[in-house]
Amino acid sequence: MKKLVILFSTAALLVSSCGEQELSLEAKQTQLTTLKSDLVNLKGAIKSLEKELIGTTAIREVLKVPVRVKTLSSETFHHYIEQPGTVSSKENILVSAEMGGLVTAISASEGDRVTKGTTIITLDSEVMQNNVNELEYALALAKTTFERQESLWLQKIGSELQYLQIKNQFQSLENKFAAATAQLEKLNISAPISGTLEEIFVNAGELAAPGRPAFRIVNAENVVVEADVAERYSNILKKNTPVNIKFNSLGTSRKAKLNFIGQVINPANRTFKVNIELTNKNGELKPNSVASLEIRDFSSDVAMVVPSQIVKKDMRGDYLFIAKNGAAQKTYITLGLSQKDSSMILEGLSAGDVIIIQGYNEVVGGSKLAIQE
Repeated sequence: MKKLVILFSTAALLVSSCGEQELSLEAKQTQLTTLKSDLVNLKGAIKSLEKELIGTTAIREVLKVPVRVKTLSSETFHHYIEQPGTVSSKENILVSAEMGGLVTAISASEGDRVTKGTTIITLDSEVMQNNVNELEYALALAKTTFERQESLWLQKIGSELQYLQIKNQFQSLENKFAAATAQLEKLNISAPISGTLEEIFVNAGELAAPGRPAFRIVNAENVVVEADVAERYSNILKKNTPVNIKFNSLGTSRKAKLNFIGQVINPANRTFKVNIELTNKNGELKPNSVASLEIRDFSSDVAMVVPSQIVKKDMRGDYLFIAKNGAAQKTYITLGLSQKDSSMILEGLSAGDVIIIQGYNEVVGGSKLAIQE
């Protein structure tokens, strides 16, 4: 023990002298050699003392490695695949004019909430209205003529040919009037769904043309989150598979289920489509915003699960340490899936095994253990 004290004192003296004055390079080299020599002597002295105390209770306790343990039991384990997704609305519609014409009135503004059938844009209808009026008058006269001729024909008065000609004329005008009325109604461009008027693409006084968008209407009360998933999961994912959805930009999340599993693989990127339907009454989720999906692809209620960090690997394979009869036992295992900081063990462990979860880096096979609470 006296020898140890002298060695420590020498080392402390040499170190303190470094702070008092700047040593030359040669002096530093000499000091380094001395310190290394003292370190060798210290190690030798420690081993000598250990040999002297090896049979005593005190040294046996000192040599035990402090560890914390966990007794294994079957538990629930879920594995998820992470996938980016995009929010979309199936009711996001570009509405065009069916008939060309001059825009005479716009009855709503961008951002307004409108109901299905509400007239949004009105086109000039003067010419069409005049045509409808003329057909209406002609139709009224044709109807009266037909009714009178029909009455005579039922009394066997007049020729059949005359009756059929008047009937045909009446029916023809009736069809023309119906067609003209339908065209007149198409000069009012109405909302095909209830929703929010997102954009208006024409102004009063401009010409609206068939096929050219007049306005966009969006109903975002029900949205769909769409994602492309790798082909290897095509026979794993099923309808109603649980999904955790995170909207990082909003700081919110939802729990849902897959509503649709695509049956076609995209040859360009070897993926298939999935989607999840969500309610969005408050309009929080915006179409084209980004979502982060965690789709459950595996679940077990009787899994053996350990912290991932305690699993080590050597040339033989994966292993960890269990506590058995007060000593560490190196145990090789077969790893399954890992989720975050937990790993499922397929082979090598069973319920009741005591695994070392802290202090595992300090033990080797056979190390004596001081198990702490």
